[in-house]
Amino acid sequence: MESKKKLNIVAFTGAGISASAGIPTFLDIPGIKDKLSVEFKQKHPGEFNKAINLLKDNVKDKQPTKAHKILAQLNIPIITMNVDNLHNLAGSKEVVEIHGNYLKDNIVLYGETMHDSDKAIGLIGKIAKLAKENREEAYLLFIGTSMQTAFANYMVILAESLGVKTLYIDKDADSEVEEFFKLMGVL
Repeated sequence: MESKKKLNIVAFTGAGISASAGIPTFLDIPGIKDKLSVEFKQKHPGEFNKAINLLKDNVKDKQPTKAHKILAQLNIPIITMNVDNLHNLAGSKEVVEIHGNYLKDNIVLYGETMHDSDKAIGLIGKIAKLAKENREEAYLLFIGTSMQTAFANYMVILAESLGVKTLYIDKDADSEVEEFFKLMGVL
């Protein structure tokens, strides 16, 4: 069931939204992050392939969480750093996968350019414009991200420069996402 109330919200998701689906974060797999770079791939192709296969094994056959499903139900546009495909499985219509998708074999390595960063930036501009035209508030809702990437921090600066409020859900994404949208009056 889709919400009838128009929401000027874009969600920016990281590994924490998928943790309750059983997908470990990089913090849960020591050393894997260091093996997912262009440089490591060139120097150690065998170990790199093992790391990529471990990443893919950890996400395949996983199912969307309650938070993924709520975002899809409410037709919230998604910018995700995750490669796990769970937003698509949940039914989200607009998903910008800046780090790729394991099913498409287009995972972005450290040292490579992100996918669709312009599209992600455009989503923030779009909600800012709609909110201003309708004299409403707009939100960039960070869910399950440690905010340890330059792009996530750039998105905060961009959003705030456009008058978009930034909100953060870091722990227990399923219950906190549900609570947030209940407080917004749409669940």
